[in-house]
Amino acid sequence: MSTSHGPRKRLPENPSEENLRKQAKRLAAQEDLQLAAAQSLLAIEYGYKGWADLMRAVASRFVPLVPLRGMVAFPHEVYPIFIGRRRSLKAIEAAEDSDSLAKHSPILLVAQREAAVATPSPADMYEVGTLGVIAERHRLPDGTVKIVVEGKKRARVRRFVFHQKFFKAEAEDIEEASDRSVRVEQLVLGVLSAFHKYARHERTTIPELATRMKQIEEDPSILSYLIAHHLKIEVAEQQALLECVNPVERLEKIRGYLEAAN
Repeated sequence: MSTSHGPRKRLPENPSEENLRKQAKRLAAQEDLQLAAAQSLLAIEYGYKGWADLMRAVASRFVPLVPLRGMVAFPHEVYPIFIGRRRSLKAIEAAEDSDSLAKHSPILLVAQREAAVATPSPADMYEVGTLGVIAERHRLPDGTVKIVVEGKKRARVRRFVFHQKFFKAEAEDIEEASDRSVRVEQLVLGVLSAFHKYARHERTTIPELATRMKQIEEDPSILSYLIAHHLKIEVAEQQALLECVNPVERLEKIRGYLEAAN
């Protein structure tokens, strides 16, 4: 997108659309230009062909976000989520609008530290969440929207943006550590055994557990997310599982919760 002469300005590390619009307005006033002309000139100074290209470049650094109240979303799991807050609804629309350009555009699910907070600030949010894609969307008679989101992978938030039209965040993927050692295989068997006891005690089941055993054998981290989704523990404890550095640590913590409950 750069011009042949190269940019005369460099974008800051964390550029915002709002700041760029303010720059364009100042430039228009200083140079006695129409706003559209000032926007075009500013984009060229930053090395882009036009204002639309500059806005796309800045927006692509961010992902629409839905703050979660009273729950943590894990990768490889499917979640029905009911949305009522205006900026969350706008975030869903933004994800779906961008989906027309890139199939399965992501949406970020991050838990609030306190579910009772109606209007969260960045300080109210955890910093690790799950990137997912919207599989279904249904508008309900009361004006809320039900979405079904498939969790794909963990992400760490570098910056929240809560003061614009919709909730969004700059986030980076967290790569899942891979470990297929004998120790992990034994740990998986131990977790499964502990879970079956826990399921009998709590009178609960994971219907998809049997059908997903092949996946679990190929990637043991899937078991940790599957059981974490169904554990009856506090949000802070669920979040701690999501933030575990590797699957072994997560599985060991889960086994501890299961054995304590048994």
